[in-house]
Amino acid sequence: MNDQERFVRTMHFQSVDRVPFWPTLGHWSETVARWRDEGLPATIAPDQYFAYGIRERAPVNFRFVPPFESRVVRQTEEHVYKIDDEGVLKVDRRDNWELSMPHFLEFPVKTREDFHALKFRMDPDSPARFPPGWRELCARWRTRQHPLHLMGDRVGGFFGPLRGMMGLEALSVTFFDDPVLIEEMMDAKTALMMGLIEKALADTTIDYFAFWEDMAYTGGPLLSPAMFKRYMVPRYRKVTDLLRSKGVDTIFVDSDGNVDKLIPLWIEAGVNGNYPLEVQSGMDPVALRKKYGRDLVMWGGLDKKVLRLGRQEIEQEVMTKVPWLLEQGGYIPGLDHSVPPDVPFANFCYYIELLWKVIEG
Repeated sequence: MNDQERFVRTMHFQSVDRVPFWPTLGHWSETVARWRDEGLPATIAPDQYFAYGIRERAPVNFRFVPPFESRVVRQTEEHVYKIDDEGVLKVDRRDNWELSMPHFLEFPVKTREDFHALKFRMDPDSPARFPPGWRELCARWRTRQHPLHLMGDRVGGFFGPLRGMMGLEALSVTFFDDPVLIEEMMDAKTALMMGLIEKALADTTIDYFAFWEDMAYTGGPLLSPAMFKRYMVPRYRKVTDLLRSKGVDTIFVDSDGNVDKLIPLWIEAGVNGNYPLEVQSGMDPVALRKKYGRDLVMWGGLDKKVLRLGRQEIEQEVMTKVPWLLEQGGYIPGLDHSVPPDVPFANFCYYIELLWKVIEG
């Protein structure tokens, strides 16, 4: 089997020679720098060194087009104040920026007028949505042997992207103060996603679609299930119905935090996949499989923090989850996010070796 066949069959609970090998979402740059000092060859990337399976994202631009002008507003000895390409004013540390979150100071949408002033940046018909050489890419994909997907990349959703335009506090208040504006913004997101899906799938096929939300924390979702059902389920359904009409029936949502209370609503809305299943927030892929059965496919759910400890802890994490989940199907094992820099190279090598042994039976 090739990786495309493995992915499709795994997502449909069918037998495979082995599942795709996607052990992590990525690595921090500081992690790779550490690993170079501990034995990773300088001339090869981790995904090549460890022979990760290939997955490819079709390069369709769901972001603001044209983007806001990125510029530095001011600098101090410790911090950089800048406006990013989404129009957000934020402050970052000048050193070790990966180890800290930026502090968001100002967002582009404060009023309905602000939203309408930037709505032209959400036009699905903008030629810049598709890269030069798109037709050549589509021709190459016709003989691909790995999964191809579409993803909104931090803007392909309804709550997370609106938070990016307004900020969490202002967005939360607006649900009560101006629900009509919320619906206008979500409808614009729906139109953008559906327009781009129509255009992309007129030229190529994909193996899965992924929404992006990041709409939860360790204690649960940032939006009540009742409000999710009212505002988001109907709009998810429009997008997922379109995808299924085009033959795409594996539909993920990428969200950190504990989203267990939202999973039934995603399923109702036509979403049948979730990742990265953040363990520190209480997400447990074994419990999720028992709870949702074949209504949910999953990727992730292995605690990245365990990798900084030792072989015994790594083996405990892998062996108490992965073998049983692979027997059930519909699951690709992997870490619950990117590998942080406190993970020794030797520990990660052991994790990779053990995971290979398990998925190869």
